[in-house]
Amino acid sequence: CPGPASPAALHPEDGATDSGGFEDVDFEDLDDCRSILSDDSFYPPDDAFADSERSPSPQSPEPLSFFRACCANNAAVVRLMIRRGVTLEEVTETDQNNRIGLLVACYQGYVDVVIALSQCPHLDVNWQDSEGNTALITAAQAGHITITNYLLNYYLGLDIERRNCHGFTALMKAAMQGRVECVRSLMMAGAALNARDCGRNFTAREWALFTGRYETVWVMTRLMERPSPSQYRDNYSLEWPPLAPLVAKAQEPRGCLKRLSDTVRQVFNIANVTNPEDEGVIDHMVSVTTAMRSPFIAVACHTVLPDSPPCVGKRCHAVPEIIRQQRAKELRSVNPDRVDRDRRASLQTQSLLPRNRSSSLGAAAYGNALELRRTSLLPMHMVLRRSSIRPGFSIPKVRVSKAPTPTYKPEKIRRKSSAKDGGGHLLQIPKWRYKELKEERRKAEEAERRR
Repeated sequence: CPGPASPAALHPEDGATDSGGFEDVDFEDLDDCRSILSDDSFYPPDDAFADSERSPSPQSPEPLSFFRACCANNAAVVRLMIRRGVTLEEVTETDQNNRIGLLVACYQGYVDVVIALSQCPHLDVNWQDSEGNTALITAAQAGHITITNYLLNYYLGLDIERRNCHGFTALMKAAMQGRVECVRSLMMAGAALNARDCGRNFTAREWALFTGRYETVWVMTRLMERPSPSQYRDNYSLEWPPLAPLVAKAQEPRGCLKRLSDTVRQVFNIANVTNPEDEGVIDHMVSVTTAMRSPFIAVACHTVLPDSPPCVGKRCHAVPEIIRQQRAKELRSVNPDRVDRDRRASLQTQSLLPRNRSSSLGAAAYGNALELRRTSLLPMHMVLRRSSIRPGFSIPKVRVSKAPTPTYKPEKIRRKSSAKDGGGHLLQIPKWRYKELKEERRKAEEAERRR
């Protein structure tokens, strides 16, 4: 393009008179064919700096799904999504190993996620992955005792005896890995001890012996010897049964020969450290201090089933099931006629309902189960509300008062530091002869300097 015209060419008369002056140029007066830019100027194309100078635009983050929230241990998001409502497809989303969010949380040990998933609809607690492992098998094998106890106590419909593809139950997997606490919880929850796998045909105890888990074997043996904690019953006696025979034996008159033999035996007795005896004094002391009626501890709660403590081999119900049974029992004891009348009315209503309303009934039943799950996490005084018809249980209040200040104050013995203060009877620092001579010599030199 040709360059811009000079001011002299545009106004020759002005350029002749004043060659060094410049005038303002109105670009609107110029022709459109003339360019005001330099010859080598150009506009770069849009994609010229796409690979070198321009930073790539950030991609928008993917929306966090229900499964990813469980895998990321984001319990707050999981609870929020459950409150807003989740579908069956979101709950049953799996990874490449056919594991849902509950199985991943049990494997990684995400306690808060497991607690939040107890209120999740459409959740199958007995879901199995590609190898047949359930949430209980995964948690017991990994040794997550808190998750194992929560699954056993708060998840409805949990199948303890569900097996994987190798025929192993949760108790067998926990015994193989030496998870002592999980083995104890599973045994007290009613896991079958005589169940055998499909391969070597071993029981859980035999698998523990085979894999060298001797501490697990000892715990299982002790639980089978004493399957139920009797101190949790209401009729537990605080007295030691062998106490009366031992007192009667000690009060029997002893002859001279008997006393002489007892004295010789005490003189030559060698004190050996031994384990506490079964049903002995220490064993009874432990039972008394852990009993519900113990005078040594203040119990601020009560057991839901005081007449049926946990026992080895007996399946324990989940907390929502126990609360539902307690509510039904309480209503039945208060007004049995009303309970029977309501039951007959519900039966008549179900007989009159059409068949196409089965889905709504299932949703209602699920709502009741969900409500039981939610209330199972609350304290008993909030779950069992008081009313004029159902007064509820009276929970004792424990008040802790501070001990008064003691009136007796012992006098402090003041130690006297030197013999001048009367502490001549105390041990004094020794004075060495060479130090005394050195001190006398220093004093003599100072006296001579002063002269």
